[in-house]
Amino acid sequence: MSEMKTILVLNAIINKENMAELPTYLGGVMPIFAKHGGKLIGKYKTVQQLAGEESPEIIAIHEFPNAEVINNMINGNDFEAFADLRAKVFTKLNMVICNEM
Repeated sequence: MSEMKTILVLNAIINKENMAELPTYLGGVMPIFAKHGGKLIGKYKTVQQLAGEESPEIIAIHEFPNAEVINNMINGNDFEAFADLRAKVFTKLNMVICNEM
């Protein structure tokens, strides 16, 4: 029996006033994800909203060994060091841990 994949899904709305800082933010957090065993599955930009409100502009999907690793990473000092920049870059940021159904 194969191990259940644990997925971190991020969706965000970018603060247009600070959009130039997005590459700096991503360049800082992506190594943190990798350090904790995160593997990028895909990153996407929204092309068209078909239903709902406040559609995310970017979506990223990462696979991790388990939920505990993700929680430790999100609550850790490395990720927390980017809190101020994260607040500047995004007007909304949702992060959810998912497992296969």
